[in-house]
Amino acid sequence: MPPGKHLALIWMLATGITAFAQESPRVWIFNGTPGDDEHHVFYEKNIARLRTTFINRFGIPAQNLTVLYGPKEAGYDGPCTREALLAELAKVAAHTKEPNAAPVWLVFQGHANPIPGGANFNLPGPDASARDIGEALRTAAPKASIVVLATTACSAAFVRPLSGPGRLIIAASTPADPENETEFPEALANALQAPSTDANHDGTVSVTELFLACHGEVQRIYESQGFMIKEHAQLDGNGDGRATQRPSPADAEPAALVGLRVIKEQNKFD
Repeated sequence: MPPGKHLALIWMLATGITAFAQESPRVWIFNGTPGDDEHHVFYEKNIARLRTTFINRFGIPAQNLTVLYGPKEAGYDGPCTREALLAELAKVAAHTKEPNAAPVWLVFQGHANPIPGGANFNLPGPDASARDIGEALRTAAPKASIVVLATTACSAAFVRPLSGPGRLIIAASTPADPENETEFPEALANALQAPSTDANHDGTVSVTELFLACHGEVQRIYESQGFMIKEHAQLDGNGDGRATQRPSPADAEPAALVGLRVIKEQNKFD
């Protein structure tokens, strides 16, 4: 089936299923080392956009949103060191065991590099590998609803170590993509803001709708710059550790049942 027709089929699956009403999720944003001043400026801006959208559009209480990137005096919950990251992931796992635990959304932004058998999430000081992150989440409650948005280069390597029952993972790249910086972080911020991402107008942005919107935004960004597309997002919607660019109903349908409830619409680039 041609890619365009396959994505159209996924869109029909996504828009034909009404997402379950869910308690307001807990959100963690982990931003690794920027590498240089230019990336620092971008990451600060993108974090601010994500934070504003989660709070204003989706009604996430500020106390339910944790951001590790810089010092508390700069408005963050602390630097994203290996120690701090793993400590927060332990809190994630503990949260999932609470009665009526809210769904968890985890955003990984920054740089990553391949290593034998996986990838490292680049942090100030020692890095954390995809395996380290998966191990930190191992004690989460079985089938706990955890959405992972892996926006970095080499993000395909994070799918299998982080997968499991109840996990939904969007990765910015495939194993075949070059080890390039991705445009996915900006695409994600755009898609979360855009009213059109709620394609079936049911008041919820499902994970499937978000995946499709991010796919479209990545294409738009590359085309606007006149570049050939070098990253291809993937979705693992059923927790089996096998993400695909053109998900089957086995991935698209479960991901259509988990989402963010819209409480206030806003313009895409507010």
